Amino acid sequence: MKKNIKLLYGFAFFDPFMIHIPVWVLYVATQGINMRQFMELQAVFALVILCGEVPSGLLSDLWGRKKTLLLGSTLKAVSFSLLPLWSSYEGFLFFHLTMGIALSMISGGDVALLYDSYLAAGGEKSQGTAVLGNAKLAEQTGTAVSALLGGAVVTLSYGHLLWANAILSWIPMLLVLGVTEPPTGLDRGKKWSGNLKEVLSTTLVRDAATRLVILNMVAWGTGGLVMVWANQKYWQESGVPLAYFGVLWASYNLIAGFAGRSAAVARARYGRRPVLTAVGVLPIIAYFGMASFVGWTGIL
Repeated sequence: MKKNIKLLYGFAFFDPFMIHIPVWVLYVATQGINMRQFMELQAVFALVILCGEVPSGLLSDLWGRKKTLLLGSTLKAVSFSLLPLWSSYEGFLFFHLTMGIALSMISGGDVALLYDSYLAAGGEKSQGTAVLGNAKLAEQTGTAVSALLGGAVVTLSYGHLLWANAILSWIPMLLVLGVTEPPTGLDRGKKWSGNLKEVLSTTLVRDAATRLVILNMVAWGTGGLVMVWANQKYWQESGVPLAYFGVLWASYNLIAGFAGRSAAVARARYGRRPVLTAVGVLPIIAYFGMASFVGWTGIL
């Protein structure tokens, strides 16, 4: 099971290793996709993930986490391998549909598999957060490194970027092949419906604080998703060289990672309410700053 932990750390690093992301908006624009069409594609993508979360969780419980993660990783790699061939709205729609299904199958499965492997290896539950924290750090590092690599490769051409991304996308699948399904004492196939009812009851009925946090996450995530893609057009119109897109993307992710790791310390020192207030207010300040300034002032 200790081998599983190392492999899943590797998976956490390479799963977000998508080197095309820092210039994705600019690339699809070269294929005739305007921002309205692009956001339509993103809406379809998000809807597929939303609709696939519960079925993929059920599949994971009934079929096994490794098999579900392997299927999702394979579909993701196939989607990226076909991406260089698409140049129409219909082709990009197909890509977003298959990628949405793939990511819904991967979502949470790697974390659950890592935690089960840690417990099966004799780890203590009280130390489980440290293992998950290491995986999160690996994910953030992978995102930052992939952004830097993408910014360098795109200086050659978009074709080089997409084919390099396609090759790299098979690494997570190969890592999952080496994972062994850990034993578990839970009969997940029988208990999933009861667990789902308990989660929905707690979230929607009993716990007001949890409900407000989830609503905030939805609102924050929606605004963040729009800004993630609007940023690239903003950088382009601000005259940022293409090679620096990867540097900016990596910097944003590293800052977000540092902030995430500091959240527990800030909460212990200042309390939950000030921290949650800062989480809600800071994005608003950032959005108004981008709207008020042009160039590096607005970017920073």
